[in-house]
Amino acid sequence: MKLFHGKETIVQQAMPAMPSICTPLGTLEFSLSISNQSYLATDYAGLTSGGWLYKYYYDSWDCELAICRVDVELACDQAVDECWGAVFRIKPNGGHRIDECNFTASWKEGYNWTSCGSDTGEGLEAIEYKNQTDQLHIGTQDGTLLMMRRNQGDRIPKSFGKGIDVEAQGYILSSGKGINVPMSQMESDEICEIHVVIAWKKYVEEDVSTWLAVDQFSKDILKGEGLR
Repeated sequence: MKLFHGKETIVQQAMPAMPSICTPLGTLEFSLSISNQSYLATDYAGLTSGGWLYKYYYDSWDCELAICRVDVELACDQAVDECWGAVFRIKPNGGHRIDECNFTASWKEGYNWTSCGSDTGEGLEAIEYKNQTDQLHIGTQDGTLLMMRRNQGDRIPKSFGKGIDVEAQGYILSSGKGINVPMSQMESDEICEIHVVIAWKKYVEEDVSTWLAVDQFSKDILKGEGLR
């Protein structure tokens, strides 16, 4: 691995066409596009606690996607069945830059949720999906929190937020299709990091456990696999 630090293991089976997480409501796929062109992983490896590392190594840039099970800490009366996080890191190679890119978590055809709705607030861009038996949230950091990270030099490009209101509602696209996080120009000395978290449980009316579970920082997603 080039952009994360930790241990990986050799995987014997063929690499899946798309990185994904299977949930009771369907399969969520993770994808990367640069300048409106989609790219597939070039290799992948296992991680020590059951996660995966997908590698996108191209001539002008490198990207890695770590998919990790998240150990969620909630109040004693709250719980989720499972929680997974996907952390993208991308960096232009020397002498190159990335004009724009998009990080997406989207539903594969055949999902079985029957309703969805925005559930955004407190630094979290989230959307809830449910049917009569299960509920699920997808969440990521909102534009305001990404701006704070940019100002702190925390793996967000310096160009982020210039000429566009990234804190406006709708900058990060969340819908029935999933969540899409667009990112601005990156120079060769910059690394960008974006994460998406998914949590689900059996449906309980007015239960906010899955919403709370997807409100995570990248370091808390990665620590279960010993990555940094």
